[in-house]
Amino acid sequence: MPQPAENKPPKFWDERKSILLTRAVTVGVFLICVLVTLGGPGIVDWLIAHGRIALSGPAVRWVMLGLGYLLAVLALWMLWQLFCLLGRLQKGAVFVGENVRALRRIAWCCALAAAICVPAGAALYFPFACMGIAAGFMALIVHVLKNAFAQAIYMRDELDLTV
Repeated sequence: MPQPAENKPPKFWDERKSILLTRAVTVGVFLICVLVTLGGPGIVDWLIAHGRIALSGPAVRWVMLGLGYLLAVLALWMLWQLFCLLGRLQKGAVFVGENVRALRRIAWCCALAAAICVPAGAALYFPFACMGIAAGFMALIVHVLKNAFAQAIYMRDELDLTV
């Protein structure tokens, strides 16, 4: 026989804690991304010095740095959008237009990263291609979520009109 609601012990884990953890991890990843971006020249020099890059020549370093900084901008923008989305969810604003727009921006960041990483991986450094494929799948998943949120908003608005 189920216990009455007032006798249930408190949950160890709930949505609020989950959102707080996700926001904290997002901030941590953001900070790591900033540190990796600042260390970009050293990382590229190490990759070139250890023969990890498929091409050689003086322009390769600048191409790698340019791609890295472009990807860093996309990653930081995406993480900011995620952080703001989580903040709205934390406040209970789930099915709102701004969340749909944030999910669209996140999907575009992933798609652009895929469009950059796959060719760079084919030409310069194979792990970029793997990251690009993962980013492409992430773009598809986030796009589906965006569509689900948009449909939920549409259904809610239609329901509000019929009452």
